[in-house]
Amino acid sequence: MGAGFGGLTVATQLVRRGHDVMVLEARDRIGGRVDNARFSSGELVEQGGQWVFPNHDRMLELIDEAAAATMPANPGKLLVVQQGDVWAVEQSPDEHSHRTPFAAADLGQGVLRLRRLAERTVSDPAWAGANTAWLDQPMERWLTANLRTPSAQRDLRGALRAVVHGPLSDTTLGDVLTHVRAGVDMENLIATNGDIGQVRLVDGVLQLAERMAAQLEGRVRLSTPVVTIDQEDDAVVVVTSEGEQIRARTAVLSVPPWLAKDLVWAPQLDPWRYETVQKTPAGAIIKCHMLFEPPWWRDAGLSGQMAADDGPVRVTFDTSDPASERGILMGFFEGAEAATLTKFSASMRERVFRDALVTVFGEQAATPLEYLDHDWGADPFTKGSHGAHFAPGLWSVTGQQLGARFGRVHFAGAEYASKFNGYMEGAVRSGTDTAAQVVMQLHGQ
Repeated sequence: MGAGFGGLTVATQLVRRGHDVMVLEARDRIGGRVDNARFSSGELVEQGGQWVFPNHDRMLELIDEAAAATMPANPGKLLVVQQGDVWAVEQSPDEHSHRTPFAAADLGQGVLRLRRLAERTVSDPAWAGANTAWLDQPMERWLTANLRTPSAQRDLRGALRAVVHGPLSDTTLGDVLTHVRAGVDMENLIATNGDIGQVRLVDGVLQLAERMAAQLEGRVRLSTPVVTIDQEDDAVVVVTSEGEQIRARTAVLSVPPWLAKDLVWAPQLDPWRYETVQKTPAGAIIKCHMLFEPPWWRDAGLSGQMAADDGPVRVTFDTSDPASERGILMGFFEGAEAATLTKFSASMRERVFRDALVTVFGEQAATPLEYLDHDWGADPFTKGSHGAHFAPGLWSVTGQQLGARFGRVHFAGAEYASKFNGYMEGAVRSGTDTAAQVVMQLHGQ
């Protein structure tokens, strides 16, 4: 159930092992939280997952298998905004001109502490068990206690917001350490230039999911929401919204964890599991795109990337084809801003987004050709962005067991990955692991 990267990986790997599968997808498309749209003039935008990083081995394998063409990040300077001041920073991994030497050292020490803590939670489980209450403290408290300079605190806070998509007061130190341990590249997140080796695909990353679905040769059924999962002694029976019953030896639920509580389960979901997913919301995020002609920032020597410490839009990127005569600036409304703006019309969000660009880039940003956005929180089959964020105290009690099999039902997806949790890479890795678990169950192991 679910035709995103996690579910499609499970299905393709089981088919390769000779098993019969059926993939049920609630949407009228495949891809899950990866999706494309186009401006009226034809330019492609990726409304969900988009970037693949150098250490995303499984995604890189899919790119190679598909012989998909890639694009590097656009060259040019990054605009850094701190306390209302704007710096144009050269593309150099070692460039920290917007930080004092003391602030740069403070930030480096903070990142190092996080890495060491993440490693210790694995290497010293006795210590982790004895310090569960301390690990469940709000991340904001840890940050302000361990970084002394305001600029270092702002930089790390901004980087971590990109992971949790919300205020650090709403997530725990343990949750953040889980992300760090799962492969989040802190140096990439706080880099001042964006030239961190990530690639985009010509025609978008959705093509990889479409290729996987094509390999399943008709085994994917769209517009088929599942509403009930009924487990029997030797089978699982799922019931669709149209009342159709589908029987299988085992099932894999590959949807965001917080959606599991919306299903009817028989027997009922374990109380601890239900409470965990109920208290593990997704971050709020609206992904925005604005089209311009010409891409005036390139003539000014800018990359189109912006990183700000405040405001409704904290980050932007140029996500257009570098060779195009038109340019696209992409950004996000996140956390509280997204939670507020989801209540307003797209035209109001366009105005807020445009005004935020004007504040940083200048009046040339005031005359876009067109605006598109996608509110993932309002999407009924997602209800939020990538990444599950555990309430304080929850991760140490039940969070780590969330992906455990429930009878004949397995779980797969980005939030269940042991590495690169919350990323497309994590979804593929989780799908691979889950497929192996399903095979073991079917063989009675």
